Parts: sequence; C-alpha cells; structure tokens
Amino acid sequence: MFCSSPLMAQFSGYQSLQLPSGARNAALGGKVVSLSGDITQFIHNPATLDSLDDTDIALSFSPYFAGIYQFSGQFYMPMEQIEGLAIGLSYLDYGNFVSTDPGGATGDSFRASDYVITIGKSHRMSSFSVGANLKITHSAIESYSSTAILADIGGMYHYPKGDFKIGLVFKNIGFRIKDYSGSSVTQLPFDVQIGTSVKPQHMPVRFSITAYNLVEEDLVFRQNENESSRTVRAFDDFFRRINLGAEFIFSKNVHFLLGYNHLRRQELSLEETGAGAGFSYGLMIGIKKFTFRYARSVYHASGGANFVTIQTNLRSFNQVL
Repeated sequence: MFCSSPLMAQFSGYQSLQLPSGARNAALGGKVVSLSGDITQFIHNPATLDSLDDTDIALSFSPYFAGIYQFSGQFYMPMEQIEGLAIGLSYLDYGNFVSTDPGGATGDSFRASDYVITIGKSHRMSSFSVGANLKITHSAIESYSSTAILADIGGMYHYPKGDFKIGLVFKNIGFRIKDYSGSSVTQLPFDVQIGTSVKPQHMPVRFSITAYNLVEEDLVFRQNENESSRTVRAFDDFFRRINLGAEFIFSKNVHFLLGYNHLRRQELSLEETGAGAGFSYGLMIGIKKFTFRYARSVYHASGGANFVTIQTNLRSFNQVL
C-alpha cells in the first residue's frame, strides 16, 4: 500500500478473433476446425481451402446484444500461378457509448469497433492439406487504437475411404504493431485447437468434436474449492475445453445442426437455471445457386445471438450474365 511503482494494465483484446465465422460454425458451437466445403471455414482453419471452388463467396451478418453487430465476408479468388487465394473481411461494431468524467458528468459520445482482414492459402498433398492465414487486425475505442499482425497455421487429414477428417490449427501467432496506450499490454489470443469430424457411412449425421484453449492452464475461477469433489471439478475443467457439434443431413440441400459449448454454459448460465446457455442450433437450405444458413447461439437467460450466411459461386451466374 505504501510503495509506489509503475502500473501496467494487461487484458485480452481483439475479441472479434474469438467469434465464429459464418452460421455453420456458430450452429456447431463456434469452435470447429475439421470441416471443409465451406468458404467461411478457412477463417477457422486455412487448410480447408483445398476443398473450395474458384469464386466461392459468402456474406454473413450477426446482431449480438445491446446494438453490437458483426458483418463478415469471404471470397476465393482464382489465381492461376498460386492456385487460388482466399480473402476475408470482418467488421465488429460495439455501438455507441457516452463518455463521463471522474465526477460522473456525461460528455461526448464515441464508438468502438474491430476490423480483421484475412488472406489465406492452402496446399494439398495426397491425404493431407496444409494452409496459412495472414491477418491484420485493428481495434479502435474512442481515440485509442491497437493494431496487430497475426497468422494461423493449420493442417488437415482427409481419410481417403470415407467422410473422416482431423484438423489442427495454431491460431493468432504474431505481434502488436501499436497498442492502445503506452501503459497497456493487450494480450494476443493465441490458441491451439484440434478436432475431428466423421460421418458414418450409413448414418445421415456428421459428428464434430473439437478441443480448444489448449494453451490456457486454468480456465476456472472458483471462490470455494470445497463446493464439489475433485473428480467433478476435473470433469468440468476437461469439458470446458471441448466443443461438440452434429449435422443432420436430411438431403443434399437440407441440413439441421446442433452444437454444445460447455465453457459458455458454465460461464454464462445462472445459478437458478441454465436457460439453454451453451447450446446452439441452425438450418441449412440450398435453393438453386444459393446456400442459406441460419444459426442461433444461446448465451444467457436473456437471449442469444443470431447468424445469417448466404453463400454462392459467382461462376454459376455465367449463363445468366
């Protein structure tokens, strides 16, 4: 108390990097790295780009709570010399805020937002594919801003005789170019994620399980360690790093999706009731040249977040144009 020393604030920034990209991933819990055939998936694992067609494009919109919303888009550009390159753009708007002075008097309003630009490339080698994303992320709060250059490195194993894949990603490796202030130290959300997706041959369901937050030593804050047994705590700690998802394939153009994120449920459910926190669901419908996806993730008893994604291939309109 009686000693003075320079203080340094440290907090996790760039929250837009933690959000799911597209309705499909959101419906499956938000942390799936072993799915292919969807342009939005390269944000989660760049190795999935080998399964895409040139000129695939997707646009997504997600309204969150209290006026917060996210726009994102991905496009797979045809490039002959390097066999295609994917680009993604994400914009997260936190809405309007009102500034106050130390005495509580209100001042001018200000905004806060995050931008992420992603460029991805992958390469297929027999049953394996590898890929990398280069990302520029910028976060602005009033007159303060922070910028970082990050990279994702991913790999995927494709079982040659069935619908079985294993994905591994090292996410958000990089450095800050600029931080909010000279005394702040914004943590980069580095993570290692590994997962698998499998569809049994005679079952119209594709199951996905993903382990994430593998570099975090402790995800739980408990005020009273005696509240539960050591076995129950170990079980809870383990499943806080697990994301579960399932796609029910009724036909080529109709899928129903379910997901469960235990960490989200434990952190955001109320003591009296979980109210569905941690669960998510969605629907995919293909109509002619378009694929429409909708997802809803339940975060809290007060509600959840909706995700809408529209995907198509621009070359499919050649006959029309």
